[in-house]
Amino acid sequence: MTSGCATGRLDVPRVPSRAIVNVERTTLGRAFAEQAAPYPGMSGFQVLASGHAAFVARAALADATERTLDLQYYSVGDDLTTDLLLLRIIAAAERGVRVRILLDDINARTRSFARRAIAAHSAIQVRLFNPFFSGGTSSLVRLSEFVLDGARLNRRMHNKLWVADNVAAVVGSRNLGDEYFDANAASNFADVDLLGAGPIVKELSHAFDAYWNSAAAIPMEAFTERPDAAEGEQVRQSLRMRAANCHGLAPCDWLAQDSLLDALRSATVQLSWGRAQLTYDQPDQEKRGVASGIEHGSIDDREGGSRTAAELLMMSPYFVPSEDGMRHLAEMRERGVRVAVLTNSLASTDSPAAHAGYARHRMALLRNGVELFEMRPRPDVQHRLPHRWGRASAASFHAKVIVQDRMRALVGSLNQDPRSRLHNTEAWITVDSVELAGELAALFDEGADPHHAFEVARREAGGEAALEWRAEEGGEIVTHDVEPMTDFGLRVWRGILGVLLPEHML
Repeated sequence: MTSGCATGRLDVPRVPSRAIVNVERTTLGRAFAEQAAPYPGMSGFQVLASGHAAFVARAALADATERTLDLQYYSVGDDLTTDLLLLRIIAAAERGVRVRILLDDINARTRSFARRAIAAHSAIQVRLFNPFFSGGTSSLVRLSEFVLDGARLNRRMHNKLWVADNVAAVVGSRNLGDEYFDANAASNFADVDLLGAGPIVKELSHAFDAYWNSAAAIPMEAFTERPDAAEGEQVRQSLRMRAANCHGLAPCDWLAQDSLLDALRSATVQLSWGRAQLTYDQPDQEKRGVASGIEHGSIDDREGGSRTAAELLMMSPYFVPSEDGMRHLAEMRERGVRVAVLTNSLASTDSPAAHAGYARHRMALLRNGVELFEMRPRPDVQHRLPHRWGRASAASFHAKVIVQDRMRALVGSLNQDPRSRLHNTEAWITVDSVELAGELAALFDEGADPHHAFEVARREAGGEAALEWRAEEGGEIVTHDVEPMTDFGLRVWRGILGVLLPEHML
């Protein structure tokens, strides 16, 4: 198969389209209408903490949809779970479902997925958000274009969304790829999504339409000719062979054994109900500051902080608070609010640069009474996170969740860092539900347990304050005076990044 990618053309027609609204008679429409009847005006959610559950939910929605399937992702893998999901997307298109896929163009492998998707079926439309126009997938070519057009290309679409029939959706912080679904043999992300239904899905579809029809969303045909029928058959046959030959591998076994599809069709999916609101960045917004509308998903939001009476729990893989964020956290602590953060340790992070930004603030956060917990990587069963997070091989933390007073939960794509605040587009759901917030708080509590995380604390060393890390090892609490499970080289590299990189770039 040839890549066929060339320099982007701006003259490709972009026909506007909208979410299909008359979906009450679809199987999903009937099923969720029955479930929602006792909860007028509310939306229902199920927490998808394990990669297994998150993968199966996406597959089941693709299998159940009858009219429309909309996908929006920052990153797409070139691996088994992505192929299995693409096969189900193609099957939906073959049933007459309209498929719209909107992808950020940050990774070159996105082009390969996009070409295979449009080759596989004419009902599958793919657009790239804020793409590189130089053509091809060469890292050197892309870097050259970034140097020349960095102001535009630095703005990426970080949203993650999977919507079936404008009735049910998966939203949260997972991209598509084995490492997000507990299917990578080497390492995986601990992450959180929500399966949602009810009025919130109409809001999600409205947001998707805004991105899909924006000037920044360019059809894949601007970069490649529509593949011919022979290439399409080659794509479909390759995917079918891979699916047929993967028995015994976890993702295939999950699909064969899971009953979620039947539960979706029979209105027996267990959901927690509450009033929900979506906040998202406008796709054509040039620059984002505190007036953008997304800020109430961030610690920069003073009003949101003032609504927290007793406890604020935050899960973020990259935690680099701004000056406003530091001030608001300090104000909450002065009011007696417990503030606790679960983030990556230096040993578990996939971004030493972001960790360098976080490290600058640790001492001040602790001085203000903020509790800090850093995830331990999980190389073996001894470091296993709770079963609800997934398998024991996860090495890095990726969830983006805030829980206020165990009554309100915020889940989405927004990291607590400068890139999310200033550059990327993000989306965030706020849900008022004691049941849902309690379940997410339980995830925090278990993730912050000394079996699974290092607690960071201040200590006096020679008359000066220093940091220490506490965790349970071999049934005892052990204290480390340097960052655990790291070597000298990694610590030096993180220190260099902390000196060289300005905070707004992290």
